Amino acid sequence: MAIKKTSLSDLKVKAEAAKKADVKTEAKKAEVKVAEKKAEVKAEVKAAEKKVAEKKVVEKAPAKKAAAKAPAKAAEKKAVEKKPAEKKAAATAAKVELFVEYQGGSQKVDDLVAKAKEVSGKKSIKELNIYYQPENNKVYYTADGAEGSFDL
Repeated sequence: MAIKKTSLSDLKVKAEAAKKADVKTEAKKAEVKVAEKKAEVKAEVKAAEKKVAEKKVVEKAPAKKAAAKAPAKAAEKKAVEKKPAEKKAAATAAKVELFVEYQGGSQKVDDLVAKAKEVSGKKSIKELNIYYQPENNKVYYTADGAEGSFDL
């Protein structure tokens, strides 16, 4: 029984053949993945088209009935229009308190605004800009173009 010796060049040829086989299988896997993704996208598009078609059918049917029940629909639309406005008002009505803390001291921003309005001496202010320097414990403000400052 003789043992066949393999040369270095034979090993290189086998390694190259194995690499080519790996590349082919990876390419096939990639093609399968692309095909699966295309199928998923097509399914999603078909589902979306069905939803749009259903919405069109639903929209057409009430339009025909609306002519007969116009007063009832007008009242419902007014009620529907108020709901989004109420939601927006509820969302903006969230209470926010902002504090500035620096070296053990704490100042509420609402208090700074109130004091700046008071110190400015104006009854109605359209634009108020406040600049607080906690290291100096000083507040600078502009109220409708008039500048001023005060110490805390």
